[in-house]
Amino acid sequence: MCRQFLRRLVNDEAGNVLPLFAMGIFPLIGLVGGAMDISIAYMARSKLQKACDAGVLAGRQSMSGIQFGPSEKGQAKEFFDFNYPAGLYNAKKLKFDVVQNSSTVSELKGTASANIPTSLMRVFGFSEISIAVTCNAKKDLGHNDIVMVLDVTGSMNDTPSTGGGSKISKLRTGASGLFRALDTNDGSTTRYGIVPYSHTVNVGRSLRNRDILVNQDYVDGRNFYNLKTVHINASSWNVGNGGGNSGGNRQGFRTSGDACIEERASDGYSSNPIEYADTVTLQDVDGTPANGNDSAMQFGRYDPGVQNGQNQVGCPSEATTLREYANETTFNNAISAATARVTGGTYHDIGMLWGLRFVSRNGFFASDNPEKRGQYPVNQHIVFMTDGKLETGDKLYSAYGVDRYTDRMQGSGTRNQKHVSRFKSICTLAKSMKVTVWVIALDVTDTDDIKTCATSDSHFKTSDGSDLEEVFESIGRGIGNLRLTE
Repeated sequence: MCRQFLRRLVNDEAGNVLPLFAMGIFPLIGLVGGAMDISIAYMARSKLQKACDAGVLAGRQSMSGIQFGPSEKGQAKEFFDFNYPAGLYNAKKLKFDVVQNSSTVSELKGTASANIPTSLMRVFGFSEISIAVTCNAKKDLGHNDIVMVLDVTGSMNDTPSTGGGSKISKLRTGASGLFRALDTNDGSTTRYGIVPYSHTVNVGRSLRNRDILVNQDYVDGRNFYNLKTVHINASSWNVGNGGGNSGGNRQGFRTSGDACIEERASDGYSSNPIEYADTVTLQDVDGTPANGNDSAMQFGRYDPGVQNGQNQVGCPSEATTLREYANETTFNNAISAATARVTGGTYHDIGMLWGLRFVSRNGFFASDNPEKRGQYPVNQHIVFMTDGKLETGDKLYSAYGVDRYTDRMQGSGTRNQKHVSRFKSICTLAKSMKVTVWVIALDVTDTDDIKTCATSDSHFKTSDGSDLEEVFESIGRGIGNLRLTE
């Protein structure tokens, strides 16, 4: 009886639509609802991955060297929370954690997870979808060559607007932030060059004998508008001969500790008498003397003892070419030695020019400035710091002579404008040579002349003096190749 009823029900097509629809609706709900819930979970996971990446990058960027503690972890969490706000996609049990890789301390490892509630799939007993991601961030192994071009002009002895000691004292303690931020044990090498500048630079010890003039013109004391030629025998560095007429040599000048220079003539301009262009070319930076008699390519001796007509003189401490420092103490000692003499006017162009010469791969120091160490690249940087606008003087004895009497600067505009133009052209040239330029304006209100020297707005920093160490440290954190490893 029952068997016959079932057979009739199967064979009877009338009235079967509702039962068939009822049987088909559940798979349809599962298909559509599952696709929608999975799509939401996918979007939530994508957002979670981006937040995780942002967190570890921020945490790694905030690290000074390899130091990772609560502050750096808090920075990572802050960026994660910003990129994945609580309640997004109705997430539950949202978690984020970041730790330092025990085997590679330059790397941070992050994990993030959440449960995303379902809607239609809840009908089938699936109330949540669990999502989880991982993220790592590290500094790529890469070497750094950094030349610090530091203003040591007279105003650096002044107290900054925030008070608390002189600007030069703040520089001596603050520069350590740069070293500390790059002091890692990841196998990379960081070298530092230091160029203290005012109206000239003390670079003789870093040059060769053939780079220095033997016979040089100076302003004549009998008639300031006339020139006198002085042989190196009669220079102030002819120690043992009282500045006499024999025994002087280039080596004695270069190693005297007072080997500040007069800049050589610009490429394509007269070298007798000397002329300077208001722009600088690659040949100006990289050209070297062919031999000891190549006077057009040699640098003059900054010699207040034989120069006449000046009302202000001064020679900064010796510059040092790129080298490694074993620890923060030896680095700080080098900074202190380089900033020991605070004197003179503000000629940004002479400091920046020699900073670029020190780091150039094709000039005076080419053999010591490789593109790679082993298989890894060497990134090049100039950190330029000043406390004021470029300021010249017509009777100040600078690397460009005594301007009132020698009148060597060519171009249009005032003397200051010519030197500003020259400075900006050096900055442009540095960037074209793939040198990253960082600029620090220390307690400066007018930054128009120096801001554009930086590679970008993010490479330009300001400090009122109280935060100079933090500014140097932020530059250190910005140097290198920070990247995601997953």
